[in-house]
Amino acid sequence: MIPGMTSQGDWLSQLIWFIIFFIFVMFAPRLMITQTIMKLEKDAEELEAYAKEAKEYVYKNIPMKAGKKTRENIDSFLEFFIIPPVNIDPYGVMKKLDHLMKNSDRKFKYFVDQVIPEATEVEKSNLKNGLAGAMQTYQIAKIVRHYLETIKKYKMFQMAMIIQMQIPMIKDIAKASKEATKAFIDQAPIGDSVGPLVVATMTKTKVIEFKEEEFTMSQTKVAGRTVYIAKARGPGASTGYPGKFLQKVVGKYRIGRIITVDAALKMEGEKTGSIAEGVGVAMGGIGVDRCEIEDIAVKKNLPLDAVAIKMSQEEALTHMSKDILNAVPNAIDAVENLVRNGGKKSILIIGVGNTVGIGGNYKDAQENMKAIKSSIKKRAEKKPL
Repeated sequence: MIPGMTSQGDWLSQLIWFIIFFIFVMFAPRLMITQTIMKLEKDAEELEAYAKEAKEYVYKNIPMKAGKKTRENIDSFLEFFIIPPVNIDPYGVMKKLDHLMKNSDRKFKYFVDQVIPEATEVEKSNLKNGLAGAMQTYQIAKIVRHYLETIKKYKMFQMAMIIQMQIPMIKDIAKASKEATKAFIDQAPIGDSVGPLVVATMTKTKVIEFKEEEFTMSQTKVAGRTVYIAKARGPGASTGYPGKFLQKVVGKYRIGRIITVDAALKMEGEKTGSIAEGVGVAMGGIGVDRCEIEDIAVKKNLPLDAVAIKMSQEEALTHMSKDILNAVPNAIDAVENLVRNGGKKSILIIGVGNTVGIGGNYKDAQENMKAIKSSIKKRAEKKPL
């Protein structure tokens, strides 16, 4: 070995290592952000494909053929937004929210009336909710695209990482919204329809309709006791106005206790369709109806019982699954047990949720459950092995 060769080799290897390290330090962040942006670009395109699919389904299923002008009007309506009220001073914020939601609902109904003026009320209700599903899918895709373009513009690697970590959940919600659009337009029960399905199964007497509140109610026997059972008017897609409905009936029918039945968000690891009992008003949404019911309950000292059927957010928005359908008898048992132990005063049972595809009584409910089972079977056959 020539003297000095080893030290010279060490010096060259150290120099090469330093150059490689320098290149890595300089260019690795750029390579990482480029790779992340490429992945986010594919995800954004997938979300935009969901939004396009939801819109196309709306176009295709309008009772009258959707011309160019109609398509343009629908595209424009998907940009619809609601500006939340000022809540720095919380006093009166629920009245403001109620006012905004009424205006929003009127806007949706007016638009649907312009698009399908000759359609039935059920068809209009289904399209209204279908548009809401398509709108949510579109807004999700638009927001993700906004953040992606912001990341590309300012090379914000930290934001890219945050969005990338949340993309799986965002895609699941967007996909569920797309499927909800199809379910509403097809008048197919979704997971959130389980509350109305439970009470419809229990309804075996004449139904009274409350048109303004989009609600129905019947007086029937449950566990040997006379009770009142109510839900949103079906089978069109609607959640009704349970707060306004209760304001109208609570005094007239001398309601002494309220039981609400609704879908509830499960925790990861919990079984879909499991039943939980509690107190309070089992009801999601923006909170206006729940606030109205709670105000009445406090004023009249009404006990509030709740039965919840557990499911994920995605399951609540998509076609009703077998596990959720199988939970109906267990939910009925839970309600009957609450009625038995509910004291001597009159009890009102409210099936909370979107009543799409769910009729108003026991006979309708049996037909609805047959249709749900058929849909479950067809979806299972379409799934790849």
